Amino acid sequence: MELRWNALQQKESYDVLRLIEHGQICYISSENVQGRTLARYLKYHPVMEKKEMFLLLKAIAEQLELIHRCRGNPCYQYVNPYSIILAEDGRVYFLDMKAETNMKQVVFMQRRDMREYFLPPEENYYQNASKELDIYGLGKTFQYILASSETEPHLNRWEEHRLQSIISKTMGTKGSYYQSVSEIQKQIPKWKEKVNKESSGDKGKRRWKIYIALFFAVVAAGYMLIQQRKNVPDGIIKEQQKATSNANTELRTDSQENEKRDEEYLELALAYFLNVGNVEKSRICLNELTNKELVENLKMLIGAYEKQECPEDVRKYKESLAYLEKVWKKRSKISEEKQKQEIQCLIRGYGLLDDEDSVEKVLELVKRGMQTDYLNDPVKKEMLEYQAAACEKKKTEEEAAKIYTELLEMEQEDGNREMLYKKIAQLYEAAGRCDMAMDICIQGIGELKESKELKLMHIRFMCADPSVSREECSMKIKEYVRDDGQLPDQEEFKKLQKEYAIKMEGEEVWVGR
Repeated sequence: MELRWNALQQKESYDVLRLIEHGQICYISSENVQGRTLARYLKYHPVMEKKEMFLLLKAIAEQLELIHRCRGNPCYQYVNPYSIILAEDGRVYFLDMKAETNMKQVVFMQRRDMREYFLPPEENYYQNASKELDIYGLGKTFQYILASSETEPHLNRWEEHRLQSIISKTMGTKGSYYQSVSEIQKQIPKWKEKVNKESSGDKGKRRWKIYIALFFAVVAAGYMLIQQRKNVPDGIIKEQQKATSNANTELRTDSQENEKRDEEYLELALAYFLNVGNVEKSRICLNELTNKELVENLKMLIGAYEKQECPEDVRKYKESLAYLEKVWKKRSKISEEKQKQEIQCLIRGYGLLDDEDSVEKVLELVKRGMQTDYLNDPVKKEMLEYQAAACEKKKTEEEAAKIYTELLEMEQEDGNREMLYKKIAQLYEAAGRCDMAMDICIQGIGELKESKELKLMHIRFMCADPSVSREECSMKIKEYVRDDGQLPDQEEFKKLQKEYAIKMEGEEVWVGR
């Protein structure tokens, strides 16, 4: 498979599995290649040719199938886009997870968000190895590729349906699992070059001639049937009725197939909206659904979330959310994963409203969401953010501060942590808990020693609190100025000087009021 490398991408060295076929048996060795992980490659190449997409899926499945054919029927265990290497020579490899050089990748894959996305809900850790789990990971990897890339030309409906069917079956109940990767390989669509227009046109003409001939044949047969109907014995009529009944059964089967297809497209649309953040792709998938009322209402929710504002017709928007809540009750009982999707969607929808009922609805939905098992960190974080915002709208600031404190424990980015410290302190101040506001400032300053804003906020809280002595205020200001000589130049510090009569002479500081 030919890969396109971005000049900005620096290739890295990886120890990978080299699979050598010998008849029906495969042997494993290790080699070092230059390349990129699949996840990294897709980040720099979000658009790929359809041919390249099919060859990529086929190559990944082929490598996994070879692993399963090795002596002792081994399993790979860590099947995901971060363990697959696209080498500079155009080949696909799996990382050698036993190599010392790949220990960082092993640690990364043991992260909770990685485990929860690429393992089934009932599997908490990458501790069990089986072909079924490898096949599940392969399906999730295919889903990741489809969600992270566009194809040129676009996938047609048949190709998209075929790929979604593969993904659904790899992640279905154990009774509907693929028995082997080779079954999946056979299902991957094949690339076909377009025939020239002239040839296509000739075939089209022949096809239409056949259709016309069939049409007249059906009309003639119908006429003869009507003429002969009076003389047909009862036994034959019953046979015809039986045939009609069989035809109706087939129609019901087709209807069930359409429902299954609709569910697959809905699941993909929600994955784009909730997990990937690509609302445009989500809308494209929704357009394939036959339930247009569901499509219209879900598009209204997605559009409002995208703009982060409630539509002008608030009444219609609320009716839309109530409709989704009603029709999804049956769907959410099928599996906990579908229940999570329903809850997350409705939280995003109701979270844009400020009225009392909608605020209570958000709190109720978050409570339900938190009770589901295997809630991954990004989803849990989003739910907590909506819960905290709802508490703010209810004016229960102390409760909101506690929730933001929980979010603080999950946040890793220094800039975001500083904002959370400030938010928590402000909420405790609004709740009349200045003691807690000062404590959180001190905690934040201890961690983020360069934060001017937290120091200035702490100074303001101390000076505004009559229970804190002016001498204590002076000593703390003196300490902060000694550690950060630029602090007195801040506009906020100058405002505090005027408000609380703060005087500075050399290293000495006095607070007048």
